[in-house]
Amino acid sequence: MKLNKFSAAALSLGLVAGAAHAQSSVTLYGIADAGFLYNNNVKGGALYGLSSGTSSRWGLLGAEDLGGGLKAIFDVENGFTLGSGALGQGGLLFGRKAFVGLSSTTWGAVTAGRQYSASNDATSSFASGADWAASGLGYGTRAADVDNVDTSNRIQNAVKYSSPNVGGFTLGVLYSFGNVAGNFGQNSVKDVALAYANGPVKLGASYMFTKDPYYATFGNQGNSSTSATGTNNNMPSRIFGGYASAGSQQIVTAGGSYALGTVTVAVLYSNTQFQNLGSVNAGGSYGTLYHGGTATFNSGELNVKYAVNPSLTLAAAYIYTHNSGAGNYDSAHYNQVNLGATYAVTKRTSLYADGFYQAAAGTDSTGKAAVANFSGSTYSSTSHAVAAIVGITHRF
Repeated sequence: MKLNKFSAAALSLGLVAGAAHAQSSVTLYGIADAGFLYNNNVKGGALYGLSSGTSSRWGLLGAEDLGGGLKAIFDVENGFTLGSGALGQGGLLFGRKAFVGLSSTTWGAVTAGRQYSASNDATSSFASGADWAASGLGYGTRAADVDNVDTSNRIQNAVKYSSPNVGGFTLGVLYSFGNVAGNFGQNSVKDVALAYANGPVKLGASYMFTKDPYYATFGNQGNSSTSATGTNNNMPSRIFGGYASAGSQQIVTAGGSYALGTVTVAVLYSNTQFQNLGSVNAGGSYGTLYHGGTATFNSGELNVKYAVNPSLTLAAAYIYTHNSGAGNYDSAHYNQVNLGATYAVTKRTSLYADGFYQAAAGTDSTGKAAVANFSGSTYSSTSHAVAAIVGITHRF
């Protein structure tokens, strides 16, 4: 068959367009999760309800090959509550993450937008609450996720660099702009993390420094109880909410894991400091009890997973957190145990059951007797709390 010059040109353009299209991709992905939740004490009453062990979400992940190992990339991810259909993260359309950037096989990736911290990238896999212990529910974190390993606070207005893998090492560096005219450092976040992975060994360490955390991260995290203007309580947990007036927050994390056959053992340590108390006017918070000084949380976790067979995984974790207190108030102690079982029906569908126990002692950040307060839940009326969730997770 012969082609005239117009037909040949059209065919050539079509082939070029087809080749370009073949080098670009957009992927729809997500999770649908629902479970039956029991909490024995929420302000004195038992709670029975529908919740999520893993946060339900959908997202669009895209990449375009620019040549020479360089790609343009983007990822926008929406969180939602399956039980009601409501948007998560306080009604933000893409509250889980929303960023665009460039990725190079040689130089790594630079992305800009609302993102997970570099610290989370390096250390979250060692924490039960960010892994198997109902990460969407929040109950399994170290005390109220005070170290943000479970990403209760995303980082927005952020530019992040993620290095390529060099001999098992990867580096992450993030800076979040406060977007405050006349004060470059206000509401800003600085974050750096280093990770190592080689065979059965994984290690990670990170450092994060946040100015004005009540507004910079807690106020902008997007949870329904928060407000970037501080008109509501941006830090609703009694475990650390009394430190809302802190001028800065410093978080240091370090951890590692080792896989020995079907058993994986992980440890995680974090040091969280609410510094320069009394520096920020935290409207709607528990009140300003402190005028100067620093409150320090030290947390340690031991996390063990056992793959009984390719379908069934059992897990357990113990977490201890010590709040050194501040001002003239005494310290507080939090002990927690997480237990879990996951059964993979297929590669995309799993059944799970998780249980949680927390015990508190001492004086909490509000100056009152410490009570149990699972992350993501209203505090207990006593020093102890027990909770459990049984549900199903489908990934697509």
